[in-house]
Amino acid sequence: MASSPPPTNALRVLLVRGGALTPYSGLGGAHRALVEHHEAGRFPDVSMLSVLEYPEQSSALGRLRFRWSKHPKTVRTFCKKHLGPNDVVHITDQEQAHLVPARFPGRPKIMVTVHDLFHLFPHTVSVSGRGVHHHDEHVQIGDDSPGLARRFDLSKLRAGLGRADLLVCDSEHTRRMCSEAYPDVRTVAVPLGLETERYAPTGPQPKNSKFNLLYVGSADPRKRLRFLVELLKGADDDFRQTSVFHVVGDRSASTASLLQDLDMEVVVHSRLDDEAMMELRHKADLLLFPSAAEGFGYPPVESMASGCQVLCSDLPAHNELMPEGTCLPAGDVEAWSNALSGQHDAWRTSEEKLVDERLMEHAQRFSSAVFVENMSAAYRSL
Repeated sequence: MASSPPPTNALRVLLVRGGALTPYSGLGGAHRALVEHHEAGRFPDVSMLSVLEYPEQSSALGRLRFRWSKHPKTVRTFCKKHLGPNDVVHITDQEQAHLVPARFPGRPKIMVTVHDLFHLFPHTVSVSGRGVHHHDEHVQIGDDSPGLARRFDLSKLRAGLGRADLLVCDSEHTRRMCSEAYPDVRTVAVPLGLETERYAPTGPQPKNSKFNLLYVGSADPRKRLRFLVELLKGADDDFRQTSVFHVVGDRSASTASLLQDLDMEVVVHSRLDDEAMMELRHKADLLLFPSAAEGFGYPPVESMASGCQVLCSDLPAHNELMPEGTCLPAGDVEAWSNALSGQHDAWRTSEEKLVDERLMEHAQRFSSAVFVENMSAAYRSL
């Protein structure tokens, strides 16, 4: 059904980002979802004027020319010609914060969505190991030694965030970090959302012949795939012989080398379309998410919305997504081993595929409807 046109006194919003990104990337997917909410007229009393972005450039020189010169001028000119102090420019991720124009008389309100601050403020997370075969981990979050061009780029991003009127953060943890880094800029937490109804199983699922474990993530050390491999190596023979480990989204040679040492069935899925990924979520018995740091962390919410159990590390900001008291100490090998064994026992003794409706209900907290409501409040606050 077509949406009603916004009233004539609707808040006017211009969406801005840099080079176009594939919707399969984290930032690209979040941007695309926001555009779709606007196009569907889901924000009450808000009128989306346009989306300013530029086509992906084939050459490094072309990318820098658009990023540092041409596109910032385009945004600034649009603001001066077409917008006023009661309008809003919404820059949809922190990697485009350099597009925040300098203040001028009549400048529109500028808000920036901040998904994470990993590269803007790189740091090390220390994960204290526990258990018989424990060891402490020191995980680098963000690039602490970027090249000259990237260092210049990052300085522009940091300065741009400081010129904004509002920073809209994906998590409370990121909001606190932004508040500390930019005490003169207002901040608000608006967790991302997804169409949770799409993830619900359409009917009873047959029990798997093997216990299906799922890992979704890149080769980035902060994802801690190595921790999972060591955890699975320590499992007993019966567990490994009756389980299959699905790895999604990582094709690196280092990961392939890491996984080949696992004495169990491993299936690596390089790239899955939406339908195949949904089938895999519904097939999985357990999602393993030991990450050391996330801006938001879609996989736990997606799995919970599918009724799938999740083992998640108690680190920010993904620990904000889980039901209270369910996260595991990130480096406690014994706790992870016991939780893994408990889930395996539940699979073995069940007569059908287990679907946790309580997790599905919890995932509703991160539905698209809740996201739209919270983002609407952020728009109105300007």
